[in-house]
Amino acid sequence: MRGMIRISVVALAATQAMSSSGVALAGAAATPATAAQIEQLERDRQQAFVQGDIARLDRETADDYTTINSSGKISTKPQMMANLRAGRTKVESVTLNDLRARVHGDTAVLTGRYEDVHVTEGVRSEAHALFTRVFVKTDGRWQAVAYQQTALPAH
Repeated sequence: MRGMIRISVVALAATQAMSSSGVALAGAAATPATAAQIEQLERDRQQAFVQGDIARLDRETADDYTTINSSGKISTKPQMMANLRAGRTKVESVTLNDLRARVHGDTAVLTGRYEDVHVTEGVRSEAHALFTRVFVKTDGRWQAVAYQQTALPAH
């Protein structure tokens, strides 16, 4: 019994130490307001693509950002920014559905359904995908650090 009490005290102390150090505990719940903030951040981010607001996208994207598109191609923030500045792709419209944000301390995972109409090097097409985006809060502001799309058939 004495050994069990010691293990419980050690586990409790470790949990309190992790909480007070700011490290998110597994399963930490976000407030509905924080989850809504992340969902709105994604909506605003997608509108920045539509509006060509490159400065906003640069500001809201971490320097070590990576993305995996629906065909499996990996790119970095410098590649993304170069493509945006060169105007290779113009996003005409975006629709987001089924957004679900889960916030764990200073990290947020957002999933949802993405549809867009875009023109890439003169060819107009649509994208239909499920996505996951990861945000990290640094110096009081959220930045995108990773993104992955899984293509869905057009409907």
